[in-house]
Amino acid sequence: MRFITNLEEILASIAISITVLMVIINVFLRYGFGFVVPWSEELSVICFIWAVYFGISSCYKHKLHMGVDVIMTLLPDSAKRPFRLVIACFLLVLNVILAYLSIDYTMLSTKVTPVIGMSYFTINGVLVVCFSLMAIHTLKFIKDDLRNSDENSSTHTH
Repeated sequence: MRFITNLEEILASIAISITVLMVIINVFLRYGFGFVVPWSEELSVICFIWAVYFGISSCYKHKLHMGVDVIMTLLPDSAKRPFRLVIACFLLVLNVILAYLSIDYTMLSTKVTPVIGMSYFTINGVLVVCFSLMAIHTLKFIKDDLRNSDENSSTHTH
């Protein structure tokens, strides 16, 4: 369960570790022995792409993306929860649309990388995974916000 809870962080860490390791090894081999591993640059770029998208999903999960709270500070307390729910519903729709469009984009991926020969389907698949994860996180945000408001309203009525 802990693995699934931290899935984005684990996969992003693995991907960025491979990226850094490949770059260090390639630099060492280039300057130390005069040759390079031909596929290391492609693998580094692929892993970096995956690290970025899993990092985006992780930040979204932990609500670490920048936001503009000006509107929230101007709203009365009674309007803040409904406003948060409207924003969350908008983000849910947006993430579902982006996941759907990512499926189309990934399915159209017919090229392969020049050196490794890896299909772009594998590379672009991270879009589907991460936008889907962000939609799931948004559902959790909505559920938590509704649960917290139910708990708050039940404590105020008794």
